[in-house]
Amino acid sequence: MFADRLRQIQPSGIRRMFELMASMEDPINFSIGQAHYDPPEELVEAACRAIRDGHNRYTVTQGIAELNEKVLDSLEERSGFRPPMSLITSGVSGGIMLGFLVLLNRGDEILLPDPHFTMYRHLANICEADVKCYDLYPDWQANPDEIESLVTDKTKIIFLNSPGNPTGGVFPKETFERVCQIAERVGAWVFSDEIYDGFVYDDTFASPIGMYDRVLQLGGFSKTYGVPGWRMGYATGPEDLIDKMRMLQQFSFVCAPAPFQMAMAEVAFDLDMTGWRDVYRDKRDRLVSELHSSYELVPPGGSFYAFPKFPGQAQQASFQEAAIESKLLVVPGSAFSARDTHFRLSFAATDEVLERGIAVLNELAERFA
Repeated sequence: MFADRLRQIQPSGIRRMFELMASMEDPINFSIGQAHYDPPEELVEAACRAIRDGHNRYTVTQGIAELNEKVLDSLEERSGFRPPMSLITSGVSGGIMLGFLVLLNRGDEILLPDPHFTMYRHLANICEADVKCYDLYPDWQANPDEIESLVTDKTKIIFLNSPGNPTGGVFPKETFERVCQIAERVGAWVFSDEIYDGFVYDDTFASPIGMYDRVLQLGGFSKTYGVPGWRMGYATGPEDLIDKMRMLQQFSFVCAPAPFQMAMAEVAFDLDMTGWRDVYRDKRDRLVSELHSSYELVPPGGSFYAFPKFPGQAQQASFQEAAIESKLLVVPGSAFSARDTHFRLSFAATDEVLERGIAVLNELAERFA
């Protein structure tokens, strides 16, 4: 009855947490993948103004010129390289889908990190690509030598995500340089998901843009500005790839939401959001210092996620059951990985929720250890 491609997709473990949260009274929600703060008032007012001023119809498919120019200007200021072209997408996920559909044929190989955000594998499966994984365990870093051992003449995309979801790992510049060299040798594309670029705590943010001419960089406003529901992303890269993605967007997403494009172009690039990065660094530091040692937590260098190990003798099912009994919501690591040894928690929460969550986690550690 239904298309065969649906057999390649499994229900999201993250969305299951949303459903559980709706059924609980006063849950401790460490499962959510979005900032806990509201967007800046200036941005909200700009969106309302755009709606009132009649910017409620379609824009051109690629997004308004002013916003695309500001995206390219900001990337050039950050990295010293100006990508050839930009496309405003319906979130980073929309950009990933367009990029995969444009490039991947049945039997092409794509290299994904393990662990990785759940969407990557499912979208690759829809395209009937062959997924191969390179290992980020135990320190959430990519090993270029392993990536080199995995590439073949069928490799079409090497996918990178830094800062990473679910691990919080941040790759150094040297990793991107090596991966670009490997990709160039076999003619593969490098995809770089940079949605968490506003949350880097200890090092300088690095990106592969400008290192190789087959790089698709994917960024967005959802996490940094606290507007995930606005679905505002962008993709930058070579003109031939971006143009094909634009053509496909005509017949799928059509365009990103018009009033939010106007708002972003008007005020977003003049807003300083680094204060929230500093707040989240403090939350990260508190989690690292107070969490029970049996979780063997690798301190996340970015994003607002941590990927602790199940404590003691705990297994995924028993730990999840005990956590839910304590009204604590986290996402099991098997939602992101071939292994089921870890779990994802988000520290994008108020200080009060963070305190309650750490207390429950430490109680569970004592129980299982």
